[in-house]
Amino acid sequence: MNREGKITLTELQGLIRDKIYESLPGSFWVIAEIASMKTRGPGHCYLELTGSDTPGGRITARARATIWASKYHSLNTFFNASTGIPIRAGITILCRATVEYHALYGLSLNITDIDPSYTAGDMALRREAIIRRLTAEGVILMNRELSLPPYPRNIAVISSSKAAGYEDFINHLSHNPYGYVFAPVLFEAVMQGETTEASVTEALNMISEQVEQFDAVVIIRGGGSTTDLSWFDSYEIAYHVTQFPLPVLTGIGHEKDVSVTDMVAWRSLKTPTAVADFLVEQTAGCENRIIEMAGALTEAATDAIAAAEEHLASLQNHTAATARLIIRVRSDNLNYHTETLRRSGNNVIRAAAEKTNKLETALRHLDPAGVMHRGFTLTSRDGLIVRSATELQPGDVITTHFEKGKAISTVKNINSKK
Repeated sequence: MNREGKITLTELQGLIRDKIYESLPGSFWVIAEIASMKTRGPGHCYLELTGSDTPGGRITARARATIWASKYHSLNTFFNASTGIPIRAGITILCRATVEYHALYGLSLNITDIDPSYTAGDMALRREAIIRRLTAEGVILMNRELSLPPYPRNIAVISSSKAAGYEDFINHLSHNPYGYVFAPVLFEAVMQGETTEASVTEALNMISEQVEQFDAVVIIRGGGSTTDLSWFDSYEIAYHVTQFPLPVLTGIGHEKDVSVTDMVAWRSLKTPTAVADFLVEQTAGCENRIIEMAGALTEAATDAIAAAEEHLASLQNHTAATARLIIRVRSDNLNYHTETLRRSGNNVIRAAAEKTNKLETALRHLDPAGVMHRGFTLTSRDGLIVRSATELQPGDVITTHFEKGKAISTVKNINSKK
């Protein structure tokens, strides 16, 4: 084996470095997304950059980058002032960088400048794309179509327990001037940083599992910098809000800007205390409506009672007059029927008397004594009246009764004729 021309690894790395510097002299304006970022030591910033063919598409390139402390502070201050957010992971930047190669650490980029206008434009484009997507899906106003209960007492709160805004919200709600009682339940969530999206959507999912226990959901950030607003320009958070079955109120804490989450919420308010004040005033409005309805109901009932009393008095007068008329008519009818009954009774009695007399006359003619007086006799045997000759036998002893006296005979012969 020919070992002539052999070189060391260090020499080979030097050749690679020299070739890279010869081929890539000077600096380049590079578009990349910050995948991760850390600051160490005296303020040096170490980043991992990624690139793709299309925004949000598959990662096709990856590189390490460095912003030395001498540049990082001034770049970050200017970037923050221009875009409203600090240099952080998850954003796309247009940076001026030189290509460096180190024998131990390999290829990296040294960032010397960042154009904040590109990032601001990219963020605006991403935000607009999220809004267009929600609009195209027909969900952007879905949560606003829900009805907030007149007295939203049971409140699910998504926030950080350590946030000053959360404490302000609870204090305003608990010490409201009307003495209303609310029942807020905290669902702990990270409200700024890379885990905001996952943390907030997880809290929404937890609430949805017990949704019947709550009247509304409140998302409050408070206590944080307004530069963290972009964490709520999230499609996932916004879509969860649009699909949520309860009204969602936001108090993310920005006086000038509105996040996409604010846009899709049932009601967006500037601060956590403003959300608390809204809930209190909502309840006060409900109480006032109840008082107004009670007053209207009392007035209506009073008017109805007065009208009923007047109608009753009229009915009483009318009823009394009608009763007197009915009594007079019925009295006349009663007199008429009494006289008719009296005359009918006399006629019946007279007819009955005549009929009785006739019956008495008939009875007198039918009386046995009367009959025998007219010459008829009555025959008996053993005390029983004999009505037919066929009832007798020869030898029977019979008694013949006359008007005056009787005769006892013995039957010798019976001649019965039909």
